[in-house]
Amino acid sequence: MTPPRPEPRSRAVRRQLLLGSGLLAGLALVYRSVLAGRVLAGRDAFRIFIPDSAFLLEALRAGELPLWNPYLRLGQPFAATLYSQVFYPPRLLTVLLAGPVAGLTLQHLLHGVIAAAGTFLLLRHLRASRPAAVLGSAAFALSAPFSDLAAQQNVASAAAWTGFLLLASRRAALQPSPRRAAQVALVAGLTFLAGSPETWLWQALLALGVALAARREVRAGVATGAGLAWGFALGALVALPALEFARNSTRSTGGMNPLEWSLSWPQLLSVAWPFAEHPRSRYWEGDDQFFILVLFLGTLTCALALAGLGRSRRALPFGLGALGLTALALGAHFPPAALLLRLPPFHLFRYPVKYFVGAAFCLAVLAALGLDVLARRSRRGERSLWRVAGVVAALFAALLLGPPLTRLPFFRAGVEAGLPWVVLALGAGALAFILPAAGPGRAHRVRRALAVVALVELGAFHLLQGVTDSAPPESLGRPSRLAAAIPAGYEGRVSVDLSGDELSEVPTTVSATVAPLPGEGGSYIALSRDALVPNRFVEERLRVFEGYGAPEPLRIEPLYESGARAAFDLAGVGYYVRRGPPPFADLVPVLTLPGLPTLYRSDTALPRAFVVHTARVAGDEEARTAFLDPAQPLRRTALLSEGEPLEGPGCEGSTARVTGAGLSRVEVALQACGPGYLVLSDSHYPGWEATLDGAPVPVRRANGVMRAVRVPPGAHTVRFDYHPLSFRVGVLLSVLALGALALALRPRKHEGRPPL
Repeated sequence: MTPPRPEPRSRAVRRQLLLGSGLLAGLALVYRSVLAGRVLAGRDAFRIFIPDSAFLLEALRAGELPLWNPYLRLGQPFAATLYSQVFYPPRLLTVLLAGPVAGLTLQHLLHGVIAAAGTFLLLRHLRASRPAAVLGSAAFALSAPFSDLAAQQNVASAAAWTGFLLLASRRAALQPSPRRAAQVALVAGLTFLAGSPETWLWQALLALGVALAARREVRAGVATGAGLAWGFALGALVALPALEFARNSTRSTGGMNPLEWSLSWPQLLSVAWPFAEHPRSRYWEGDDQFFILVLFLGTLTCALALAGLGRSRRALPFGLGALGLTALALGAHFPPAALLLRLPPFHLFRYPVKYFVGAAFCLAVLAALGLDVLARRSRRGERSLWRVAGVVAALFAALLLGPPLTRLPFFRAGVEAGLPWVVLALGAGALAFILPAAGPGRAHRVRRALAVVALVELGAFHLLQGVTDSAPPESLGRPSRLAAAIPAGYEGRVSVDLSGDELSEVPTTVSATVAPLPGEGGSYIALSRDALVPNRFVEERLRVFEGYGAPEPLRIEPLYESGARAAFDLAGVGYYVRRGPPPFADLVPVLTLPGLPTLYRSDTALPRAFVVHTARVAGDEEARTAFLDPAQPLRRTALLSEGEPLEGPGCEGSTARVTGAGLSRVEVALQACGPGYLVLSDSHYPGWEATLDGAPVPVRRANGVMRAVRVPPGAHTVRFDYHPLSFRVGVLLSVLALGALALALRPRKHEGRPPL
């Protein structure tokens, strides 16, 4: 048999340019606010990812490894917080190229391209037609859920690699070899470093399913499994610190609800039926989740996905993936899933709706396969006036008879609002199936017509729902006027109100001292840094008692949530940012601006470092009680988790001051009038080491959460450095895995081009 002639190079180039132009046009439509000069800035984008990017850039410029963030909750690990994406190459590249504000937008657009390219190549490898592959890639990469994930950059970044991971897994199954396993490892390592372990988990399960479906042999699954384990080893430099952080956070104590923000049944219906989830429940109340606000994939896309379900081995893992991941996303609303999510390793993660991202990918692939299935079935069909009339009649019947059904008590009001959309989308799809003329090319014409209708529906929904949350870059980058009122070099802490951070509308009255900000008026996003909304204080390099985002370190959250003055004084809080009256009557107003919280000063806070001359060993509950005691006994006594006690009245007149500090180091000069303990009001955590005049000394946990070092009388220098063993071991494993990867992927002489 004569092999097929290869496509001329010029034609292939034109086709690739056409596909690239179509992708750029789709991105321009979905993210049209970027063309207007704005940057993406959803809630967690400006509260977590932009501040984290600013901190990452600060560390890079200072020549320090960004292992510890001193600005949140008395200090906490940074690289161990996986969504920080510290060692994820695209994050580093975009932050360095565009800065923390615009870099986030650039990163999301880049991953939109990665998601589209990976899904397209996977579908072509699955022998989907080119129009089907275009539809599948657009149905995922340009979908409303993916664009909504611009505010959850770690999830979007990790999910974008799904197509490439499954492509590498299928190739490894068909041709098992160390080189193929290394390709799986490369993509698996990238997606793990992207910082969404839940995404990596469902991707790994889906990759194994795709591999076994491609070749029902044990070695097919072994090659993919080895590649996934290899990829995990590539990410060990953050995986091991993250596991350590999990043990030292509220996640280890059952303080986190793994079923929080489960996908509700009305929200599930909204995947194919627009507006079905409206009206939503109140934020953090009721059954709805607010992690992914818009879940609509397209009515016709979901219908095509149903057509793609079948006995085909290619479709089987995606059908099972869509069903299984949707069940997990339902979480609390589906008892079997609720039970599973409380078991390891699922119990470490929260927000079950994250698993729907995997279901959306599977549905996009199934829609592409379903398009080809319908096109093949249309070959023997022919255009019929009666069929067209039947479709039109069915449309009118659905529009007339549907509204009473949509008002049934188990539906929300939005179901009736979305009825015309559903009817028209399905009707347009039916006509696209019927109207193409009969003949040899009918299947191709049906395929193109259905793909066009599905893509038009996707674009129409984006135009209807408006643009993603965004703001002018200059407003997000504008320094805070409240922070500017705090003295330069201030070593203490600030307290911000986590429960009252919603900005009210800016009054039109002009301040007597400072005029309101121009342009954005009362925009919550635009004024977030000015108001020191958590965690935008990180960009101002302010150490804050509170913090936003998970995981939360052990024992610290109950202290600031108590509202006890003793806790704030002991933590060294000298300034408070509050909307409305001050939390304590003796606080002094420093700055009041229209539409912003007021900055107050306290004169009773302890310094960041101080010396006590009495100490004893006490349990955590006793330490917590003393921390909140209005008499503030911890000003004079340290309660140690372990160590040598100090008895007696001690002496007075000891001093301590911070003489140098970096992100992962603190240096203190002290003058002790007698034996004592230097207490540093930064959080105690594994990996912190200390030296006294250059000699190593043990670091004790004092007062439940702080660091303490035993000091003798006289003048001394104590230095604290963060050198976590978990990171050092993780780096060793990652370097070994990277070296093996380089050997496996090295170019080989006389090696032919590997087959698809």
